[in-house]
Amino acid sequence: MGSRSKHRAHSLIFSNDDAVSTVVSFMLLFGLILSVILFVRVQYVPLWSADVEARHADAVFVDFSAIPGNIDNLVLANGSVAVSQQRIRLGSGSIPIIAPGTSYGALGVVPDEGHFTVEADVWAVNITRNNTGIRSLENGSVNITNISSISSFYIYIDEIEYPPSLDSGDVCIRVTNQGNQSGRAEIKTDSSTYLHISTWNDETNEVIKGLPINSDDSEIERYKIDLLSPCYGFDAVLAEAEAEVLTGADAPHYNLTITNTSLNGSHIRYKIVYNEYNRTLVHYTKTSNGTMMYESRNRHFLNQKFIYQNGAVFLCQQSAVTIRTAPGVLISDYRNYTRVLLPMISVGTGKHRIPRITGSGVEELQIELKHADHITFADGNNTERVSIIITPPAGDEEFRENYLQEWADYFDATVAGTSIRMTSANATNWDDHTITLTGNIHLELKDIDVEGRIASISQLE
Repeated sequence: MGSRSKHRAHSLIFSNDDAVSTVVSFMLLFGLILSVILFVRVQYVPLWSADVEARHADAVFVDFSAIPGNIDNLVLANGSVAVSQQRIRLGSGSIPIIAPGTSYGALGVVPDEGHFTVEADVWAVNITRNNTGIRSLENGSVNITNISSISSFYIYIDEIEYPPSLDSGDVCIRVTNQGNQSGRAEIKTDSSTYLHISTWNDETNEVIKGLPINSDDSEIERYKIDLLSPCYGFDAVLAEAEAEVLTGADAPHYNLTITNTSLNGSHIRYKIVYNEYNRTLVHYTKTSNGTMMYESRNRHFLNQKFIYQNGAVFLCQQSAVTIRTAPGVLISDYRNYTRVLLPMISVGTGKHRIPRITGSGVEELQIELKHADHITFADGNNTERVSIIITPPAGDEEFRENYLQEWADYFDATVAGTSIRMTSANATNWDDHTITLTGNIHLELKDIDVEGRIASISQLE
C-alpha cells in the first residue's frame, strides 16, 4: 500500500499542467521583455542618444559663440572688467538606466595656429609737437606748415609804432590749406594806444568784428593777446578750418601765416605750441595668431568642432566648414575712399596655464584682456592695396581648402556693393593663402591680445 501511494503521488505532481504553464509563460515573457529591450537599444537608443548629443552640440555652440562678444566687452570695459568667464559642458548623451554613459569633448586654446596677417604699403602719420618759443615778428611774414592742431597761440605787442604816412597798422593771421584761404584774424591799430581784433571763417563771414583789446600795465608787455581765448573767436576760425578743410582732405593739415606789414616788427612777438602733421609711406605688417576650439567626441551624433579665429567662429564637421559668427570686419564706402577696418586678435595661454582639457563635465573658459589698441594711419585714402594672408588650423587638405574658401566667400560678400576690388576668391588656387583688396582704401586695425585658460569648476567651487 505504501509503495502504491508513493507512486500515485509522484504521478500527480509531474502530470500537473499548471506548473508547466507557469514556467513556459515566464520564459516567454522574459524573452519578450528581452526582445523589447534589445529592439529599443538597437532601434531607438542610438536615436535618443544622438538627439541628446545634438541638443548638447547646440548648447555648446551658443556658449562658444559668446566668445567674440565677451572679448568685445572686455575691450569696451577698458580694464574695469579683468576676465570674462564662459562655462561649457564638454560632454552629454547619457540616458539613465536605458543608456548610461556620456560622450566627451575637448576645450582649449591653440596659440600657434590660425595666423592672420595684414600687409600694406600705407601712408603713416608722424605727429611732432613743436613750441616756437617767444620769437620776434620781423617785417614781412612767418609761415608754419602742416599744422594738425594748436594748443597755445600768443601775440605780444610791446609798443605800437607805425609810419606817420599810414592811418593804421595791422597783424594778419591767415589759416589756409593748399593755397585756399579758409579763415583769418586781424589785429589793427588806429593809434599808438588802441587795438582791436576781427576774425573771419572765410572771406565774407565775419565771426568777431572790431573787439577792443586793453593794454597790460606791466612795463615788459603792453599787450599780451591769447589768440585762442573764446572771446576773440579765432578758435572758431580754426574749428571751421578743420571742419571745412580737414574732413575732405587726404592730408588733414593746414598752414598758418602771420603777416606784419605796417607795425614795427621789432616790438611784435609771437609764441605758438602746435602739432605738425607729416605723412610717410611705410610697408606695414601685422600678424595675429592663435585659436580657441571645442571638439566633440560623440557616440552617435556627428562630431563637430567649433573654432574661434580672429573674431570669427567656424563650425567644422568632417571636411565641411562654415562661418557661423562673422568677425568684426567693416568695409564701407565713405566720400572718395573705402574704409577697411580689420580685427587683429591674438590668443595666447600665458605661463603655467591649462591650455586644453578633455572630459564630459562643465569647465570654464576664462579670457583675460592683455592689450587693446586702435591702429590708425593717415586720414583719407592711405593705401591702394591690402593683402590678407590666412593660415588655417591643422587638418587634412580638403578641410584646409574649405576653411580658406569660407574666409574668401566672407570677404567676397563683405566687399560687395563697395568700391573695393578683391582677388584670389578661389581657395584651390591659393598657393600663398592670400586675399587681396585693391582700391582707394582707408585702412584701420583693431589690435587686441587676449589670454585664454581653462579653470575646472570643481576647483572653483
